[in-house]
Amino acid sequence: MSLNGLLNIGGTALAVNTAAIQTTGNNIANVGNPDYVRQSVQLGTTNDTKLGQGKFVGNGVQLDGIARQINEALEARLRGASSDGSSASTRQDWLGRVESVFNELSDSDLSTKLSTFYKGWSDLANKPQDAGLRQIVVQNAKDVTDWFHQIDSSLGSLQTDLNTQTKGLADTADSLTTQIAKLNATITAAEGGNQGASANGLRDQRDGLVKQLAGLMDIHTVPQSNGATNIYVGSEPLVVDGKSNGVTTVSEQVGTHTVLRAAFKNNNSVMKLASGQLGALAKVGDTLRGTSDHVDQLASSLSFELNKIHSSGQGLKGITTAIGTSVVADSTIPLNSADAGLKQPPTNGSFVVHVKNTATGLSTSTLIKVDLNGDATDTTLDSLITQINAVGGVTAVNNAGRLQISADNAPASEITFSQDSSGVLASLGVNTFFNGSTARDINVADAISKDPTLISAASNGDSGDNTAALAISKLDSTGVSSLSGATMKDSYAGMIDSLAAQTSQAATDVESTTAVIGTLQNQRESISGVSMDEEAVNLMRYQRAYQGAARLITVVDDLMNTMLNMAR
Repeated sequence: MSLNGLLNIGGTALAVNTAAIQTTGNNIANVGNPDYVRQSVQLGTTNDTKLGQGKFVGNGVQLDGIARQINEALEARLRGASSDGSSASTRQDWLGRVESVFNELSDSDLSTKLSTFYKGWSDLANKPQDAGLRQIVVQNAKDVTDWFHQIDSSLGSLQTDLNTQTKGLADTADSLTTQIAKLNATITAAEGGNQGASANGLRDQRDGLVKQLAGLMDIHTVPQSNGATNIYVGSEPLVVDGKSNGVTTVSEQVGTHTVLRAAFKNNNSVMKLASGQLGALAKVGDTLRGTSDHVDQLASSLSFELNKIHSSGQGLKGITTAIGTSVVADSTIPLNSADAGLKQPPTNGSFVVHVKNTATGLSTSTLIKVDLNGDATDTTLDSLITQINAVGGVTAVNNAGRLQISADNAPASEITFSQDSSGVLASLGVNTFFNGSTARDINVADAISKDPTLISAASNGDSGDNTAALAISKLDSTGVSSLSGATMKDSYAGMIDSLAAQTSQAATDVESTTAVIGTLQNQRESISGVSMDEEAVNLMRYQRAYQGAARLITVVDDLMNTMLNMAR
C-alpha cells in the first residue's frame, strides 16, 4: 500500500460522494414533479490489493449506478386505475348532459305534454263539435311535436360535440404516441443496450407521457431489453420501439347517426377500447344514440297509433282531395314488403270509402280489401289504386309514389273513410293527424292545422259522434306493440330511469376509482416519491463523507510533504 493508493481512495471518495450529493439535490429539486421517480446511488467497494499471503487492503468506494426507485407492477396498476377513473368521470359528465336534455324536473317534459295532449282529446270527446276544443287539440299536438323537435336537436348537438371531443382526444393520443416512440429511440441510443444502464430523466419523461396516454385509452405496456417500452391496445401494437402506429378517427354510419371512432392511423382499424376518456366517449355514444333512437320510436309510435284511428274516422266535413305523405318505393310489390319502403307497413284487412253528395246528403259506401296474407294476390299500390278507382265518384292516382284520392264532383261531393282494420291509410299517410315518423319530422298535418274541422272525432259519420276522439284519448293507457307492449308514457319513463341508473352507476364508479387511485398513489409515493426528511439525512451523510474524503487527502498531502523534506 502506498501514499498514491491512499490519494486515489480519497479522490474516488470525493467523486462518488459528489455524485451522491448531486443525486440527492436532484431528488430535492423534483419534489413537486408528479412524474419524477426518486433516484438513489448504488455504492460498491473496489477490488482489494493483496499485500501478502492472506493479507488484503481495501481500495475505497466505487459508484455502481444511480437507480430509479420504481415498482413496474405498481405503475401498471396505477395506469389501469387512472384509465378507469378517467372513463368513469367522463361518463358521469356526459350522461349528466344527456339527462339534462329531457328536463324531467320541470313541467315541460314529455309526460306532462302527453297528459295535456290526451286530455284535450278527452275534452273534445265530450263536445266533438266545439271549434275551440278542436283548436286546443291542434295546439297541444304542436306542443308535443315541438318537444320532439327540441329533444332531437339537443341530442344531435350532443352527438356533434361528442364527435368533436373524440377527434380532439384522438389527436392528443396521436401526439403522445409519437413522443413516446421518439423517447424510445433516444433511450435506446443513450443506454447503448448496456444491461443495467438507465437514462433516468428520459425514462421519467416517457412514463409521464404513458400515464397521460392511459388516461385517454386502456393500454398495456411491455418493457424491452433494449430500454424501449412497447404499448398495446388490446392485442394490437400502438408503439413498437421507435415507431408509432398512430391514432386517428374514422367515420361510421350507425343507423341515421354519423359516428367518429378512434382508430389506428396506419390501417384505419377501429380500436376496441373499454376505458379511458376515448373508451368512455364510445360507451356514452352508444347510450346517446340508443336514447335518440328510442325518442324516434316514441314519435313513430305516437304518430302511427293515433293516425290508425284518425285516418279511418271523420271530421265535421269530408275531404275533396287527400294525398298520402308516405312514399312507396315500388308500386308493383306488396305494401307490407320491406322493399316497399313504408316505415309502418299495413296488415291484412280492409277499409271503407264513403262518397257523400253534399247537396242531398246521400252517400255510398264501398269496401276496399287489403290482401296481405302472403299469396300471389297481395295488395300493391297499383292494385289498391285500381280498387279505389272502381268506386263511383272517386279517382285515385299514383302521385310520385304517393296515393292521391280525389272526389270527382268536388265540392258537390266529398270523401270520408272508416273501419280500416289494415292500417293501410295510416301507413300511406292518408287522412292522418300527424305527418312524419321520427322526432325530427313529426308534425301536425297541414290540412288539420289550417282547418281543425277535419279532425276525426267521429267514426260513424255522425258529426256528433265521439268514438274516434274517445279512442285516441285512451291511447295514453294503451300498450303499443312497437314499444314491446308498453304504453308510450311507461316506455318514456323506462328510458329516463335507465339514463338515471347509468348516471348513478358512473358516479359510484368515480368514487370507487378515486379511492383506488388514492391508495395506489400512496403506495407509489412510499416507493418512488421524494421524502424531504429522508433526503435531508442523505445530504448530511454524503456531506460528511465528502468532508472525510477531503480530510484524507489533506493527511496524505502532509505525509508526502514530510517524506520530501526527509529526502533533502
